[in-house]
Amino acid sequence: MIPQEKRFVRGILSASLSIFLFLLSFFFTALLLIRIVNVTMVIKNTDIYGVLEDTEIAHYMVSQLNSLPFNNTWINLYDVENFIKTDAVSNEIENIYKIYVKALNSNNLEYHLTENTVLGIVTNLEPELTYLFSHNMTEADNIVLTRTLDDILDFKGLTVSGIIYDVGVNAIVPRLMFSPYTLWGLGILIALLLCLTILHNTGKLEKTLMHSGIPIALSGVLYLLPGIILGSSPEMPGGRLLTLSKLTAGVIHLFIWSGIVLSAIGVILIVGSFVFKRLRSTGALKNKKNS
Repeated sequence: MIPQEKRFVRGILSASLSIFLFLLSFFFTALLLIRIVNVTMVIKNTDIYGVLEDTEIAHYMVSQLNSLPFNNTWINLYDVENFIKTDAVSNEIENIYKIYVKALNSNNLEYHLTENTVLGIVTNLEPELTYLFSHNMTEADNIVLTRTLDDILDFKGLTVSGIIYDVGVNAIVPRLMFSPYTLWGLGILIALLLCLTILHNTGKLEKTLMHSGIPIALSGVLYLLPGIILGSSPEMPGGRLLTLSKLTAGVIHLFIWSGIVLSAIGVILIVGSFVFKRLRSTGALKNKKNS
């Protein structure tokens, strides 16, 4: 193979390794975010009122809560939002999220909340409910509230498979997303790609750093852009984009921080590439090796 063809093949191989590293690092970070996401924090940073204000279920829920026989105040949607964002309530929601993820990983797609489970949660939240209703909750009150919540949410309809259907994705997608084996598999593939990149650029550390840094930095930029756009556009036009910004407000900063970390790693590798290239061109590395 003549030198020109050899350079072309090496160029194609370098580009392929970089593209695969970019894709794998992007999806690996996405799956990692799903696992480390703090549901409590997401809830507290989400515009719950903005998401629910124009939905029928929100108005029905407020109406049902105000119709409870033990309710000594008038509840509006802002009260519901503040109640959901309390530490105790958001922690209970996070526990429910973990239960559903566990059921998904166990292939228990028909799992749903039961009245007994929700009654236990309601009992745990008696101090918060006492404040919400201006009434000291009793065991009988807890049972009435649980049945009211079942009427509003329909616990039997909130199965794992039902939620997946409502989201509109194939069941295999969330299984892959939440499976620990998928994360481990991507991690191993990234490690193999890095090893191949090192072998491909044997003796040329600056090229290894450059070919690794650029795709990692680009994957970081892809996380930064949506986070910055949605996070810095409070006056964006209405419609789906506005609803999306309200719904994703709680995870925007996760995207931003993930983008910052990935971009920083990529930039450090790229800067390191230039540093080693400079040292090699000035003979510093050779002199140090000879000494």
